[in-house]
Amino acid sequence: MSLKGNHACFIIGMVLFHALAAHGQASPPDNDNVGRAAASVSSLPSIDTSDCQALSIGDPHANKLSTVCEFARTFRRNLPDFICEQTTTSGPWPNKVLKEEVKFEKGKEVYSNLIINGKPAATDSSLAASGMHFKSAGELGSDLIDLFKPPIVAEFHFRKEAMFHKVPSTVYEFHLAAEKNTFFVLRDSHQAILYSEYEGELWLGPHGRLLRLDLRTMHLPKGFGFDNVEVTIDYTDVPIGGLDTFLLPSRSETRVCDRHRSGLSCGTNVVVFDDCRKFATKSRIITDNP
Repeated sequence: MSLKGNHACFIIGMVLFHALAAHGQASPPDNDNVGRAAASVSSLPSIDTSDCQALSIGDPHANKLSTVCEFARTFRRNLPDFICEQTTTSGPWPNKVLKEEVKFEKGKEVYSNLIINGKPAATDSSLAASGMHFKSAGELGSDLIDLFKPPIVAEFHFRKEAMFHKVPSTVYEFHLAAEKNTFFVLRDSHQAILYSEYEGELWLGPHGRLLRLDLRTMHLPKGFGFDNVEVTIDYTDVPIGGLDTFLLPSRSETRVCDRHRSGLSCGTNVVVFDDCRKFATKSRIITDNP
């Protein structure tokens, strides 16, 4: 996830730029769709997920954790190329609403057609021009894949059984020590870069289906530009027009507090994705025939 700041001129780069956060898999009960996705990538080299099983050794509650780990390693193969409309609402200052297209193609995200408060953005579509405190990008990607990238460095523990919007869920908490963090990056207005300590929760439904991911920074040094950063991403089954239904982020909320001489200044960005549809490149064949 990438966030660019205006007033504080900061960037939060929770480096997930290479990995889509969304589950590119249909929800677990839809076995036919999973089978079709698996068939389409059967010719690709296998991915080692053996260490995912180690997460559940000695813990009867951790079977879902192994499942979501295996999925995080392989989900990019199951995602098609598609486009969604992304709407970002920033507050609590006078609300700014940004709309743009986000295209997922061959594992990468590309943003285009920015509209600010109902008007197409000018050539200068920088954050300063948008008037937002900070602008986030990458919510359609996921922190999940980095949490489980080999070698797994975060520590996971069962926390509780709970209900998530009437869905029986298992909550796992995790901790990522600063000295083991090589992928979640913060950069403040002075261009200082920090790989900080993190904690969070994974909310997993039946069959290990991801419902929510929470991330929070911990123990940021006083000389750094941020006081805290909190990210919540909710997932749901999203129909992609012309294709099928896939488990993708539907809404994210990012809260950032940065330090000033007068105290803390906090803001929130809420990002919603909708109107997801198939993306296909167009090609034209030119011949020498008259």
